[in-house]
Amino acid sequence: MKNTFTVLPIEQMKIIKRINFVTENKFNQDIIIGFIIYERNLSPTYKFDSKKTDENRFSYLVSYPKQESYPNDEIDNLILNTVKGIYPKSLVHNELLFSSIDVENLERLVKRPNEKTIFIISPDFSEMDVTDLIGKQFNCFRKSVNIYVDSSSDLIKNISLSGKCEFNRHNEIYKLLDTITFL
Repeated sequence: MKNTFTVLPIEQMKIIKRINFVTENKFNQDIIIGFIIYERNLSPTYKFDSKKTDENRFSYLVSYPKQESYPNDEIDNLILNTVKGIYPKSLVHNELLFSSIDVENLERLVKRPNEKTIFIISPDFSEMDVTDLIGKQFNCFRKSVNIYVDSSSDLIKNISLSGKCEFNRHNEIYKLLDTITFL
């Protein structure tokens, strides 16, 4: 057993996003029935929010980083809203991959039982004239992802996660989605 840990080099530090699939059980209590995990690289445009000036330094350091300080962009919102299309109460939890301890914890987390599903993002045609679309082919983003479970996987078997993105930007959004690593 190791009694030390190592802080990762900056280029290996990442944001880990865990989206918990929340639904109600037969007693109307919210329960987590599974989750997906993906990682994002930090960058000049994808970074933590700066410190709020109304907090004292000690309070800030003790609770840093707060969930609301983690980066969040349109791609994170697209992924969360795709899950919410099936499980509207779903929530995201963020973690910083900062040290060898975090790496070990993540490795243990992804060894849990899981079910494979398909994550699909396609253009939103709701504002389009259907006659302009007839006979045309369009690209979509399709990725196999794991849904991890703590108990029975029966509640998440054979689901697919399907979301929509802005038609005029769909290829740009697909490129951004390609930068994400689903675990």
